[in-house]
Amino acid sequence: MIHSVTPAQAGIREEAIQRFMAAMKRDGVNLHSVIMMRGENIFFEKYWAPFTKDTIHRMYSVTKSFVSIAVGCLLDEGKIALSDPIIKYFEDKLPDQVHPFLAEQTIEDMLTMRTCFAEGPGWFQPHVQDRTAFYFNQKPAKIPGTLFYYDSTGSYILGVLVERVSGMGLLDYLKEKVLNHLGGFESAQLLKTPDGTPWGDSAMVCTPRALLNFAKFVMNKGTWEGKRLLSESYLTKAISSITDNNLTGSGHYNGHGYGYQIWRSEKNSFCFNGMGSQFAICMPDQDFIFVCTADTQLTSDRDSPSIFRNVFNLVESEIEGKSALPNLNESLSLSVARGKKHSDFEKSIQGKTFLCDENPMGISSFRLYWNAKGCGCLCYQNAQGEKQLPFGMKENVFGKFPQLGYSDEYGNVHEMTDFKYDCAASAGWVEEKKLQIRVQIIDRYFGILIINIGFKDENRCSLRMVKCAEDFLNEYNGWLNAEAK
Repeated sequence: MIHSVTPAQAGIREEAIQRFMAAMKRDGVNLHSVIMMRGENIFFEKYWAPFTKDTIHRMYSVTKSFVSIAVGCLLDEGKIALSDPIIKYFEDKLPDQVHPFLAEQTIEDMLTMRTCFAEGPGWFQPHVQDRTAFYFNQKPAKIPGTLFYYDSTGSYILGVLVERVSGMGLLDYLKEKVLNHLGGFESAQLLKTPDGTPWGDSAMVCTPRALLNFAKFVMNKGTWEGKRLLSESYLTKAISSITDNNLTGSGHYNGHGYGYQIWRSEKNSFCFNGMGSQFAICMPDQDFIFVCTADTQLTSDRDSPSIFRNVFNLVESEIEGKSALPNLNESLSLSVARGKKHSDFEKSIQGKTFLCDENPMGISSFRLYWNAKGCGCLCYQNAQGEKQLPFGMKENVFGKFPQLGYSDEYGNVHEMTDFKYDCAASAGWVEEKKLQIRVQIIDRYFGILIINIGFKDENRCSLRMVKCAEDFLNEYNGWLNAEAK
């Protein structure tokens, strides 16, 4: 049973909450509600007029986490398996020729955002009435089960899957299995797509208190008031980091991993994340939950990180009692790639030649090598010929970036000379079968290139390059798929 208490009764100083609210006001975060809970006790709850505790609120992509729970319920009932190909349940919506990547895509691939699709057309187009058929007729971009890409349309398909398998409406099924036990969802709604199917990737509408109850249920790993409603094994995986979702190597608030339609964040926390800063941040180690609703669509790149940073600052100062400061005498060096120095998997791909399909980078093949000292090399063939990019494992190797034709003394002048930019390259295994290479151009021109290679097995992989540079590295941006010859 959830109670309301004062901050002091929850072990939180009122001054800490005042600092949090001052930071939100200073940053101009357009909040609609904030709830903070520790244990079973709500110690802070505020609504910005005209919103109240009874106002139902669009939760946007938080809806995906609800769909994940519905999928877990189907799994508990033995009605599906995570290894099932998704096309098994949608034969009436498939194109005449099913792409091999789509044919092997599983329910688990979709839960973890490792589908075969990437950067495809959105469904917000006047001619798209049957969103389900639209999904299965897109052109695949990568091997499923390899690299993360936020495929919102795939989450929608999982919602339709729930309705097809359960024989009930998505929200009705969720209420019967879980939500009615939690309470607070009597007024909840789930908007629909043009053809009447559930808008399962974006359109749950409920009160912030209802979302708080849902977050507590998930943090309890499937129990509510002593009754088990969903298997602990499913939720343990759902809130874990199954796939690395940080394709740029940055320390972004939502780049700490991804489970089953649930985001990981720092301090061993997980969260439900909806457009416009609809958040439920769950911190099991501190028994703390933060819920907010807002509309920060105009300023989300600034405001969403601000919300997370200030929530973690509050918890760190009040619950953890930490105030770590850097050692100013510490020697510093250039940053390196994330991940681990070694993976047993690297032995199975050492020196193999992978032939690439047609791709924006014009790379026809590549090989990976590691020497006895643990340093590696990416050898690849592009329009300029054979290239070699040496890298250190969790340390930088300094050398020359192999591409020719970039500007030197005169900006925007591209001439084929022997001139090459100085660079630092490092790498790390961010998953057992996923290597991330970080290249930093450190010449008079600066830029960063992140190369993610996700292996399905020792013979197949998908690769994504992400570059950030003013007027170069343009040949190193996009996706490709490759097979060992």
